[in-house]
Amino acid sequence: MTASGLVEIAHITKSFGNRQVLSDVTVSFPAGTVHGLLGANGSGKSTLIKVLAGYHLPDDDAARFRLAGKEHQFPLPSAERHAIGLAFVHQDLGLVPGASVAENLLIEQLSPAAHIPISWRAVHARAQAMLARVSGHHIDTRKSVDQLPAVDRAIVAIARAAYGLHPGGLLVLDEVTAFLPRDEVDRLFVLLEHLKAEGTSVLFVSHRLEEVRATCDTVTVLRGGEVAARRDLATTTDERIVADIVGIRVGDLYPQKQPARSTTGLTVTGLRAAGLGPVSFEAQAGEIIGLTGLRGMGYEQLVYALYGDCKASGSLVLDGAALELGDFQIKDAVAAGMALVPSDRLARGAVPSASVQENLTLPFLNSFFRGARIRSRDERAVTTELLKAYGVEPAIPDHTYSRLSGGNQQKVLMARWLHTKPKLLLLDEPTQGVDVGARRELFNRIVQAAAGGATVLYASTETQDLAELCHRVLVFRDGHVSTELAGQQVNDEELLRACWLGAAA
Repeated sequence: MTASGLVEIAHITKSFGNRQVLSDVTVSFPAGTVHGLLGANGSGKSTLIKVLAGYHLPDDDAARFRLAGKEHQFPLPSAERHAIGLAFVHQDLGLVPGASVAENLLIEQLSPAAHIPISWRAVHARAQAMLARVSGHHIDTRKSVDQLPAVDRAIVAIARAAYGLHPGGLLVLDEVTAFLPRDEVDRLFVLLEHLKAEGTSVLFVSHRLEEVRATCDTVTVLRGGEVAARRDLATTTDERIVADIVGIRVGDLYPQKQPARSTTGLTVTGLRAAGLGPVSFEAQAGEIIGLTGLRGMGYEQLVYALYGDCKASGSLVLDGAALELGDFQIKDAVAAGMALVPSDRLARGAVPSASVQENLTLPFLNSFFRGARIRSRDERAVTTELLKAYGVEPAIPDHTYSRLSGGNQQKVLMARWLHTKPKLLLLDEPTQGVDVGARRELFNRIVQAAAGGATVLYASTETQDLAELCHRVLVFRDGHVSTELAGQQVNDEELLRACWLGAAA
C-alpha cells in the first residue's frame, strides 16, 4: 500500500504527572475505510482523540500524523485542522440548542459584511445542500436543534463537520451514538457509507460492539494506554474483541440470575402518561423486569412516570404503601424508596459542574448534619469508601463529575442510589456510553440490589442484556404492554420478534 493510501496516528505517548496514559500508541488503517477505536474506560481512547484534536501535546517529538500522503507534526493548530482534512464530532455534538439547523450548520459563515443583510433563503438552501450530501432524509433547516430527534441532531453535527472536508480527509466520531436509541442508529450507518464512497476516512469510537460490527472494517483496541490488538472484523469474533478489551469472555459479563422472592414488591394499576397506558402489572421483591419495544412505543416513559418526573395518573403499591400518581413528585418518589438512573445522566441525573462528592452524597446529605453544621470529614469518608467499592477512576472526591468517563459517571450514580437501599430501582438504558468492563460491574450491582430485595425495572433496547439479567420482560407497542415474556422465552430471538411483530412465537 502506498503512503497516500494510509491514515496513521503514530508513536503517541502522553503522561500526566507520574501517570502514563498512552505509551507509544500507533493507530493505522487504509484510507477510505471506517476504523473502530475500542477500549475500556481509562484505556486512553479519549486522551488519544484529544492529542489528535490539539487539546493535549504528546510527550515525545517522535509523534506524528499522516493523512492523504502528507505527514504532520503535533500539535495540529485548530485553524489548520480542517484545511489538512481533519474534522471531529464529539459525544456532546457541540450544537447550539436554541439556534436553527441552518444556523448550526453555517455558524462560521454567518457574519454579515457591513451594511449587507444575510440572505436567509440562500442560507437555508446551502444548509439543505449540506444535509443532502450526507443524508437522504429530509431535515427542516428552519427548526431549532432542540426540536429535533436525537439521531437528527447527530446527523446535523456530522454534516457540519464533513462540510468542505476534501476527499482523503479523516472524520473522527467520538462516541456520537452513546445516547442514541439503538433502533435509530442505522440512519447514521447509511451516512457513513456515503462518506466512505467519497473517499473520506472515519475513526469511529463506540462501546457498542453491534455498531462496530455494522460500520467498521478494522479495529484497534487500547488497554492500559497501549495497543492491545489490531483486528480485521471479517476474520474475528465478538468474543475475541471482548477478550482484547477486558480479558474476559462475553458470557462472563453477566452474573447468575437470583430467584425473586414470593412477596409482591410493586403493583401498578391504570398508569397513564403521554403516549403511555393504561398499564397495569405486578412485580415481586427481588425481581428484575425488563421494559422494551421499538423507540417511541412508550416503554421508555414508564420509569419516569413512576418517579414523578412527568405528568401521570394511576396508582401503585410499593412494599405495601399505596401511592397515587396524580400529584406525585420526585421528592415523593425518593421518600417512598425509589431511585432512578436516567439514560441522559448529565442532563437528568447529575449536576455536571459539581464535584463527584457533591453528586454522590446529594440524596443522603442530611445524614451528615449535626445541628446546623455538616460533618465534612464523615461525608468525605463515605465518598471515598463508595468510590473505592465501585471502582470509580479517578477516585477523587473533588474531581468534577462531567470530566469522568461515561462508565465512571454511571458508577457514581449507581453508588449514590444503591447506598440508599431503594425498594424500587428504575433504570433507563443504564449501559449507554459504558464500556464492557464497566458493564460487568454495573450488572453485578443490579443483581446484588435485587438479591437484597429491591424490585428492578430495567428499560432498554439491548436485548442481550435483557435476556441475561431479567426474570420477565414487558414488550410495549403503542403505549401498551403487547407481550409478556418469562422463563425460557426471555431470549434474543423472542425479544426481537415481540418488538417487531408484537407477539412471541
